[in-house]
Amino acid sequence: MKYQNPILVCDYSDPDVICVGDTFYMTASSFNFMPGLPILTSKDLVNWKLENYACQRIPFAIYDKPQNAKGLWAPSIRFHNGMFYIFVATPDEGIFYTCTKNPLEKWSELKCIVRGKGFEDPCPIWENEKLFVVHAFVKSRIGFNSKLALFEVDPKTMTQISGDKIIFDGTKTQPTIEGPKFYKRNGFYYIFAPAGGVSAGWQSVLRSKQITGPYEEKIVLVQGESAINGPHQGGWVETEKPNSKGIKDWFIHFQERGIYGRITHLQPMRWANDWPLIGTAIESGVAPGEPYKEFEKPFGFYSDKKEVKNPFLDFQFSANPKAEYAEFYEDRIKLNACTTIKSGEPNIWKSPNVLTKKIDAENFDFECEIDYAHLKENSCAGIVFLGDEYKALAIGKENGKVYFSFVESVGSENGDEERFENIRMYPYKGSVGIVKYNISFRKINDRTAHVTLSFDVDDGIEIKSKPFILENAHWVGGRFGFYAFTTGSTEDSYVTVSSIKTSEV
Repeated sequence: MKYQNPILVCDYSDPDVICVGDTFYMTASSFNFMPGLPILTSKDLVNWKLENYACQRIPFAIYDKPQNAKGLWAPSIRFHNGMFYIFVATPDEGIFYTCTKNPLEKWSELKCIVRGKGFEDPCPIWENEKLFVVHAFVKSRIGFNSKLALFEVDPKTMTQISGDKIIFDGTKTQPTIEGPKFYKRNGFYYIFAPAGGVSAGWQSVLRSKQITGPYEEKIVLVQGESAINGPHQGGWVETEKPNSKGIKDWFIHFQERGIYGRITHLQPMRWANDWPLIGTAIESGVAPGEPYKEFEKPFGFYSDKKEVKNPFLDFQFSANPKAEYAEFYEDRIKLNACTTIKSGEPNIWKSPNVLTKKIDAENFDFECEIDYAHLKENSCAGIVFLGDEYKALAIGKENGKVYFSFVESVGSENGDEERFENIRMYPYKGSVGIVKYNISFRKINDRTAHVTLSFDVDDGIEIKSKPFILENAHWVGGRFGFYAFTTGSTEDSYVTVSSIKTSEV
């Protein structure tokens, strides 16, 4: 039986994976969206389920407001001495870790290993009771990249105890090398790391007999004649038994695909002369290989019928969440109207209490019902779709009247970190009760889609936006969901969101 790539049409950027017992665990970047560091599980490496998050908040006050494209970058997940660990960096604060005995339960708060700007993509390796961390560098923070460095960590205090030493300089042969993943096999230390950039780069592997190098290098996976660009950052995992083609080693990586974000692929892998062969190289025996669109599954058919504990687990806030933002129930969400901007109108780009989820299909309809019975004066609530820019459709109350509004962002001349809004308001002639909303998302090609926002009014009248085309998102894939704002009193002003459903079409 074959599987098809991508295995996840969902933005799990910079995936890393391990196997413990009979279960595979994956985590990925979450940037500014909270809770963060998703924990996905699988029994067959193809079918994955979001089960938990390892981080409930980033421990800096600045992340109480959206820091778009900042936050938690490229984590590594590892299992050591009965504990699960995730190592992760924020580009402006340093390198951190969180740990737990049960990855599906509560994780520790993020704890600092080393403070400083410019760190990214850390990965640990335990060696002879010592602990080392390899990482890359963020050029926009410290003026250079294309290099990997190593430092030692005290395994008891979990703090840095050695200098940070450059162990590989890829400036000439592996430009923009990043996302290192550390392994040891047959006496060699291996670093799997992509280079060449997210959209048009390749996957490389470094190896050395000494942890500090020098490291040999080899490009092992490229786009070539395939349609899978990148192919970019990921992790190696080994299964207990081989599949029908004798494959027991696998490589999970992502592909950058415009509005769909960084979606997840699975490639078979073999070892030859202590070098990995990935993708089509397993048959040719010559690196680099190219990604497979389909391949024989690691295992036979597997269906996970485990009960879902939290039906709204895939929704995240745009910043560190606070208890007053929302209350979650089995069949609905109470979304409180919060004042989020001190001066002027609330702005979706800057507001932490926007609750959204990722695109998880190439074509889909998103539906929900919003009950406005308890929305107070000077408040509004509705749906939003966020890409590199965003559009929203909302109903609000102002000066004793009810209105609906179309909201669209306008990019700032100051760069990526700002958005302003155009808001067009119209009298609302329906009843201010339960309003049915819809987001229609339809694929144009592998990188773009068009989106329509709409809601139903009394007597079957539908208010609908013009379809708008989305080509990119801001470091992440497109997201959609709902929000509630107020410029007045927040006391007892809320909406209830229910009948939430995403249907693939």
